[in-house]
Amino acid sequence: MGGSNAWNWWLVASAVVAVAAACGPAAAKPLPEGEFMNGPQAPLPSEPDTSRLTVSGSAQVLVPADRVRLRFAVETQAPTAEEAAAQNARTMNAVLERVRSEVGPEDRVETSGYGLSPRYRPAPERDQAPEIVGYQARNAVVVVLADVDAAGPVLDAALEAGANRVTELSFFASDTEEARLEALREATAGARREAEVIAESLGMTLGPPVTVQASGGNRPRPAPMRAEAMVAMDTPIEAGSDYASATVTITYRLVGGGS
Repeated sequence: MGGSNAWNWWLVASAVVAVAAACGPAAAKPLPEGEFMNGPQAPLPSEPDTSRLTVSGSAQVLVPADRVRLRFAVETQAPTAEEAAAQNARTMNAVLERVRSEVGPEDRVETSGYGLSPRYRPAPERDQAPEIVGYQARNAVVVVLADVDAAGPVLDAALEAGANRVTELSFFASDTEEARLEALREATAGARREAEVIAESLGMTLGPPVTVQASGGNRPRPAPMRAEAMVAMDTPIEAGSDYASATVTITYRLVGGGS
């Protein structure tokens, strides 16, 4: 029995030593970088990146206009809504008939808006409602011409037939893609020239671009309208130019200068 008890005590002691050995190395393992006994820690703030330079370049490329857009309207006033609308319809039909006789097969003529609204007399007293004294009808038409030289005759025809409002006369190019690409090239070259000058002044050189952003478009150029164009015939119209524009913003990495 004594030998058996000694053997049992030896087994128990061996088991305790084995458990301690299993726990010891785990506690002694090194913690991952950035972690401490109380859990993960936020990284220390880094220094601002001063080795980058952001510049912008812009360019515009003119394009001869080969299209013209006219927008005019007929406005009529009458005591009742029905009469204002009827007068407007008669006048607009006459205007459209004359305009269509002047345009070509590649031109577009379409209604761009119609409105019918009451006209009010100001209230004599602050607490009184304004009085309706009549109605106004307005019908607008937009005409796009493929021949810029036809702008004057078409405008004169519309005014002679009864149009009494001209709200737009603008020239634009039907194809500005090549001009847009050229504007992008010029804007990019301008941005790089500016970056090179700044880098040289700092005693550094340009590295590769880090980010590039580009934007641009084109906008029809309106022709100036004179007041007498509303009533005078043989209106002189000179074609303008459209243009494509682009803006490029580039961030370069700077090299040298102790960076």
